[in-house]
Amino acid sequence: MKYYHVWFQTKYKKYLLIDMIDPRIHELLRGIAVEKGIELLASGSLPDHMHLLVGLKEDQVLSWAVKQLKAISARKIFQEVKLLKQDLRINNFWARRYGYKEIRPERIQIATDYVLNQKKDLYLL
Repeated sequence: MKYYHVWFQTKYKKYLLIDMIDPRIHELLRGIAVEKGIELLASGSLPDHMHLLVGLKEDQVLSWAVKQLKAISARKIFQEVKLLKQDLRINNFWARRYGYKEIRPERIQIATDYVLNQKKDLYLL
């Protein structure tokens, strides 16, 4: 199993991960991960970007996993919040790119704490 800290932003860094959309995106990502056989260890967000800690089997490719998580979550949130596209004048929920870093198994807890404490750390500044 390989572990990755993955991060990606909303389209145009718009503050979309707020109010009821933020917890719903987390739910969607957990469901998609289960459905696709991706181990989602942690997810954290700020208004304009997500951090995920994912575990992939040796036969799974990171680009495939990120594509599944982003594409399906975007499609579902647009279906559920019908006016989102129209009100924000966007056709994509997530920006095209993403960043990642492979995490050694012995550092998973440190990465998990980092991902889960995004909002808490922001408000300490």
